[in-house]
Amino acid sequence: MLNRSFLGFLLLAAAYGVLIPGLTEPVLHIVTTLDKAELANLGKEALLGSSEIPGFIKSMANELFNNVTVNGTVVIQDSAKSILGASQALWNEGNRTVAAMILFFSVMVPAIKAGLLILHYGFSSFSWAKSAGKISGALSKWSMADVFVMALIIAFLAIKASAGTSALVETSITFEDGFYYFLGYCLLSIAGSQLLASGKQPTQ
Repeated sequence: MLNRSFLGFLLLAAAYGVLIPGLTEPVLHIVTTLDKAELANLGKEALLGSSEIPGFIKSMANELFNNVTVNGTVVIQDSAKSILGASQALWNEGNRTVAAMILFFSVMVPAIKAGLLILHYGFSSFSWAKSAGKISGALSKWSMADVFVMALIIAFLAIKASAGTSALVETSITFEDGFYYFLGYCLLSIAGSQLLASGKQPTQ
């Protein structure tokens, strides 16, 4: 029982250790590039297909396009935001309810749980410490960290699925270190809480 409780504390300490980089390090890295050759072709089609442009200008433009080779790509978006960075961007853009929810479930709930666990186990001789443990257990049911991880995975898959649908624009997305840190927090927190709960149960 003692070993389980001790291991539970170690896992929770590790969980909160990786939570900090999980919140501050980039989570998803999105790069969107524009194909120059495809853009030139679209420009050529739009120019030659316009009925408002005189024919001699179309002939000159067609000759110009036929003698110019355009290659390569240009980056039009290269962003990698952390959870806190995304929350700040949402707040600045006016999506304050979403930003507040992300901050509450990813920052406030873990912080409150940590404080309650310290009170519960560090001051177990006091009667009010049991109440702190009960509140912490009830708060765990409202922890949305695992749901947030699933939302990131779904967003990753959605962007990945639509990345190659256009010849003009190409989008690539990768998980960054922050995602794995935050995922580690979720797994370690669940395992640590389970060990602490089982460690309090009397042996049969």
